[in-house]
Amino acid sequence: MQRRAWTPAQSAADWIEDRSPWDASASTHAGKEVGRSSSLALPAVYYCVSLIADSIAALPVDVYEGTGRNRKAAQAPSWVRSPNAFMTAFDFWHRVCTSLLMDGNAFILTLRNGAGDVVSLLPLDPRMVTIQVAPDGSDVTFLTMGQTLDRSQMLWIPGYTVPGMARGVSPLDLARQAVGLGQVAEEFGARFFGQGTALSGVITHPGMPNPDQAAILAKMFRRNHAGTRNSHAVGILTGGAQWQSISPTPEQSQFLETRRFQKTEIALMYRVPAHLVDPTVTSSWGSGVEEQNKWFIDQTLTPWLVRIEQAVSTFLLPGGRYMKFNLDSRLRAKTSERYASYAVGIQNGFMNADQVAELEDWEPLPDRLGARYYRPANLIAVSHEDKAEATTKEDAGTEGDPNSIE
Repeated sequence: MQRRAWTPAQSAADWIEDRSPWDASASTHAGKEVGRSSSLALPAVYYCVSLIADSIAALPVDVYEGTGRNRKAAQAPSWVRSPNAFMTAFDFWHRVCTSLLMDGNAFILTLRNGAGDVVSLLPLDPRMVTIQVAPDGSDVTFLTMGQTLDRSQMLWIPGYTVPGMARGVSPLDLARQAVGLGQVAEEFGARFFGQGTALSGVITHPGMPNPDQAAILAKMFRRNHAGTRNSHAVGILTGGAQWQSISPTPEQSQFLETRRFQKTEIALMYRVPAHLVDPTVTSSWGSGVEEQNKWFIDQTLTPWLVRIEQAVSTFLLPGGRYMKFNLDSRLRAKTSERYASYAVGIQNGFMNADQVAELEDWEPLPDRLGARYYRPANLIAVSHEDKAEATTKEDAGTEGDPNSIE
């Protein structure tokens, strides 16, 4: 694919303007309209989205070239550390992940210089972009702000996709009913405690009050007993009038159970362990925090990481280079377990002290002392000179150094 320089007709402010990008909404059977902004107002949705987006955005990004034993670290382009003039790397990846988690697609405007190298990346509001598939299905273009862009000008990362559809499917669109039910349950709870629902009912009167008298009696009772401040006030009815409660209690309407169930459903929607969203849920996965953290990485984060890594490596990085999010910090074990694993690595010759220092964010040993590897026998240094000396002894018919490595 030809990668050419391109300057947008609009300014950067036109592509990243201060407005709500999630205005569109659709009604649900529960009677609530579910849109992007209203969904984020539901704590369970906000928690799941922010948990995944923050976890990914906080990961270091490494660039490599080669595979297997030939793999080595490559120089990362400048946009890996500073994607654009507006955002830090954390902010950039957080926006990309939020777009994927809420819309099911991430669209990143790619600005290049005259040599075709990427100089800036701008994440766009996904609702600004329309995908146009070529008649023969060989390629796609993107229509946005009145311009048609190709893959060299727009990086597109789809989320969950289904056959026959180019655009990724929004998790919130798929689970709109569950989100709407959660919003209704939250509103019911707010009204229950805010309007004194526990005192709702009817006032029965032995006489025949006219409409005006009935309205006055209801108004006086509401003024003295409605709301949280009056929830425990003593009620006094005169003239033989009686209060008859007709509203169900939260337990009767299973209000608390409904709210807990909706938290679990939304957690399942994003494959977030339910115990992370609802503290009352007991985790049955793994015997410790480390195993639960590994489950979260493998089942929740990894699919999103692979989508991003493959898209960026395929369309942005030149010369067979590829990017990887570094998960080492998320997989850190307890201090004693880490030190034990380092000891095994050093004693068996596949780690050195400088590598341990890098993993622990320590300064390396001076004079490259930490760059040496050691072998198990007596823990002496491994070097080419040792091998050469052992070979010479064997050629001379003498017994070689028992500590040498063949």
